[in-house]
Amino acid sequence: MWTPQAVFVCALMLLGRTEQTFPAVQFVDKAPIGVSASAEAYVLTEEKRIVLLTSSWAFRVARQAHYQCGHVEALQQIAGVLAHEEWHVRHGVDEEGAYDAQLTALTSVGAGAMLFNSVMRAKLRAVGESKRHAQEGVLARQGP
Repeated sequence: MWTPQAVFVCALMLLGRTEQTFPAVQFVDKAPIGVSASAEAYVLTEEKRIVLLTSSWAFRVARQAHYQCGHVEALQQIAGVLAHEEWHVRHGVDEEGAYDAQLTALTSVGAGAMLFNSVMRAKLRAVGESKRHAQEGVLARQGP
C-alpha cells in the first residue's frame, strides 16, 4: 500500500506541479464535524492548508494500486480535487471559480467524460445553492 504522501505526489505530477509550488497539505482519515460526509478534501482557511481525506474512494484506490501512480483514474480525480482546493486557498470561498479550476484540471489530465460530468453536476448544484442562499439573504433584508 502506497503512503498518502506518495499518492499526493503522483496527483501533483499529473498536474505538472511539485510540492514546492503547492499549498501545504495535511492527510486525515475522516472529516471533522461540520465538513460534508461526501467531501474528499477541505481547506483550513486561516492556515491556508489543504486537508485531504485518505478515506475517499479515489484515495483508497490510488493507495492500493499495484505500482506507484498506477491507478490513473483515481489520481485524476485527486488531481481535480487538489486544483479545486488550491483555488479556495488562493482566492476564497467562491465555489464557481473552484469548480472551474477543477474542471480545467480534469481536462488537462485527460479525465474521462464520466468524472468530468460528475464534477460538472456537482458544480451546478453548488452554484445553484449559492445563488438561492444569496437571494434568500436579499429577500430577508428587504423586510419592512
